[in-house]
This record gives sequence, C-alpha cells and structure tokens, in this order.
Amino acid sequence: MIAINKELKKIKRALNYSSDVVTRDLESHGKRITLVYLDGMIAIRTLDLGIVGPLIENGHKIQEDVKSLTSILETSEKVEFFSTLSDALQKVYSGGCLILIEGAEGYAVCSAQGFQSRAIMEPPVSSVIKGPREGFTESFKTNVTLIRRRFASGKLVFKSLTVGRYSATHVELCYVKGIANPKLVKEIERKIKKIDIDGIIDSSYIAKLLEDRRYSLFKQTGSTEKPDILASKLLDGRVGIIVDGSPTVLTLPFMLIEDFYDSEDYYRRPVRTSVVRLMRLLGVFFAIFLPGMFVAFQSHQYQILPLKLLITIINSTSGIPFSPITEMLIALILFEVLGEASVRMPRFLGMAMSVVGGIILGETAVNAGVLSSLTVLITALSSIGLYAIPDEVGTFSVIRLIYVFIGASLGTYGILLSTVAISVYVASLESYGVPYLAPLAPIVPKDLKDSILKLSMLDHPIRTSAMGLKNKVRLKND
Repeated sequence: MIAINKELKKIKRALNYSSDVVTRDLESHGKRITLVYLDGMIAIRTLDLGIVGPLIENGHKIQEDVKSLTSILETSEKVEFFSTLSDALQKVYSGGCLILIEGAEGYAVCSAQGFQSRAIMEPPVSSVIKGPREGFTESFKTNVTLIRRRFASGKLVFKSLTVGRYSATHVELCYVKGIANPKLVKEIERKIKKIDIDGIIDSSYIAKLLEDRRYSLFKQTGSTEKPDILASKLLDGRVGIIVDGSPTVLTLPFMLIEDFYDSEDYYRRPVRTSVVRLMRLLGVFFAIFLPGMFVAFQSHQYQILPLKLLITIINSTSGIPFSPITEMLIALILFEVLGEASVRMPRFLGMAMSVVGGIILGETAVNAGVLSSLTVLITALSSIGLYAIPDEVGTFSVIRLIYVFIGASLGTYGILLSTVAISVYVASLESYGVPYLAPLAPIVPKDLKDSILKLSMLDHPIRTSAMGLKNKVRLKND
C-alpha cells in the first residue's frame, strides 16, 4: 500500500533533491493522486488532457491495483506498471510521468514526452539533387518512425538496450529478419551489453567500443544521417544501431568502399554514377599522394621529371628559405587551421574566412617569398580532393601527412613501399567477418557490379556476396 508522503521523500532522495523535479497533487472522489515528473521533459498539453483530466473525472473507477488506470487514461501514450520505485523512476528520467495513488498497490508511469527537438531536415553533408531529403534528428522516436515508414512489414525488427551507468542511454538495434545474419545480430547485441561506461553521449561512443581494432587509423563502423541510406543497408543484410540523442545511425558490418558511395548514386543513371565514383577515387588519390610526391621529387628524384616541368618548379621554388618538407608542412598546417577556423566560426563569417583567408594568405605568402606558388596550388588541390569522401577526411589527412615525411626521407621508393604496407594492413582488416576491402580484396566478382563502376540494378539482383547471407536474392528478374 502506497503512502504518498513517504514515497515523495524516497523520490527526492533518489533524485538528490534536484530542482527540476515537479510534484502535482490532485484529488478525485476522495482519492489523493500525485504526479511526479521532470520539468521540461513532459508535454503539458498531453499531461493535462490525457492524464490530469481523466484522473479527476474518473477517480471513482480507481481501485487498489494501479492497473485499473488502463481503462481511465485516455492518452495515446502507453502506461506501464512497476512493483518497485527504482524501476518506475528509470522511466521518469526519460520523460515519463509517475502516478502515485494513496493506498494503491504498485506504481504507474505514463509516457508523455514533450521536450523540444530539431525538425526533420536535409543533413548538411548528405545533400542531394534527386532523392529523399529527410535526415535523422536527435529524437529517438522520430528516427525510429523514419525507418519504420520505409518498411510496411513485420520483418523489420527493433531490439531495445540500455547503455551507461549514469546516462542509461537508449540504444536500439534494427535489422530485417530473414535477411540479416542472426549470428551477427547476437554478436553485436552481446558486445553492446558488455559495455560498462559512465555514459553514452553520441553514437560515436558506441562505434569506438564495437570496433575490433580500436587503435586502428581506419574506422570499422559505417554511419549515415539519412533514413533512405539506412534502409538500403538493412535490405543488404546489415544491422543498424540507433542511439538516443544522436542524429547519426551506425551500421555493421562495414566495408571501406561504402564511403565511396553516395545516396544519389542510386537515383541517377548508372553511367553517370560510374563516372562520379571514378572522380571521387581520383580526388582521393591526388589528395593523399600529391604533397608527398611533390616533396619526394624536389628532395630526391627531380631527374625523372620532364625538363619543362623541372624548370617551372625550380623557378617557382628559387629564393624560398625553407626546405621542401618544411614548406609543405607550413602550407598544410595553414590550410588545416583555416578549415578548423571556418567550421567553428559563425556560418557566414566562416565561409568568408575560408575563401578570403585562403586567397589572401596564400597570395601574400607567395609574394613574400615564404611559400612557392606550386606548393600552395598542390596543397589546395589536395585539400579539395580530401572532401570527395567526407567520411574519410580524418583518416586520409593523416595518411597524407605520413606520405610527406616519407617522401622527404625516402623519396618515391619509400612512398611506394609504404603504400604496399598500408594496403596489406587494410586488406587484413575485417568487420564482423566481412573483409574490409571487399569486393576488391579479395575479389568478389558478383559484387564488382556495384563497386567503383556501377551497372544497372537489373544487372545485380543478388545481395552483397561478401556478407555471407543465406537470403541472397534481392530482385527476381523474369
């Protein structure tokens, strides 16, 4: 039997007398009812119309068991019942309204979340000309709804987990039953359940803890901010991981080639998509190798350059007081600092800063004889090329810097050997049993139809073979 005054003391102690705890007393047909919730986490309209109103009007229907509230509350949100106060408070932390009834048995919590959340809009780094423009938000329920809308089937499964000793963050696994490998789902679920951490603030926390090689330079979890991309990955046998409070949904297993794709690739003609993918690959190639090769040619193998190009380089670099590697490092650091400053400054001022700052500083440095015009040009081309694959900017920028040091010390031979070493290392990586470089290493002939070059959807009716799925048929082409 609940004594409200006694329970309120327990609640205040459990919440350490926090100032945002709200208690609201009601009286209906001689029964005392108290509502407990957190200020700002509740939709007041839902509270008044769906909870307070029905309780006052139908108080005579309340029995000693709080489960009698099921027939009283006319709210669209669900009502849950608990036998212990600690379990009930876990729901209050997430936006639930605790209902205490004097003399009744048990605790009732009605979900009435109503905190402010960002509207659905197009993600800033995944804009498209054709295709859906919806993007995930920080609202967990909104994200689940965006996914569910694309699957009018009971085969789409969500599994709820809680991670974080203090944050108790809601994490949801989603997959398509009959397509995803059950062993993969169980393995990911097991790893998430093993996570013992104070709190999960964003999905990137989960991503780091799910990787097999946590100190690797290369990420081993996919991510997306668009529900249409996630839907296509779920249909390909992957598992999605939704984290409450994060607009980024993780996907596993992950292959490096996924970051060379774009959602618009599947809404354009295959020929155009193939050309664009080749341009992305070419952009990354220039971004990684241009600065290191330029330093290597200047320091060691200048004799292999065409004579006219060599004369141009000599004329451009004559009078520069720095060595080739020092000059390149100054230029790279300058562009990195400009990039960081433009991101963190107010949007319109940041755009002006990046454009005007790059032009003025670059031109001034060349005129002052600190940097050569070729060095500024190569650094600019490299920096632009990095953003052909936005999700890999951090990794490729570090590799670019490594190649600059190797090019200065060992020349082009060192760059070649280091490329072989990096390729071997990356080829050895796996993401939950799937080769990291599939379908290129190892070569999976069936998957090459949607790799660097893309054929028509009719030409690859089979799901990604590297995933090892039993349900392989995506399209029956009669």
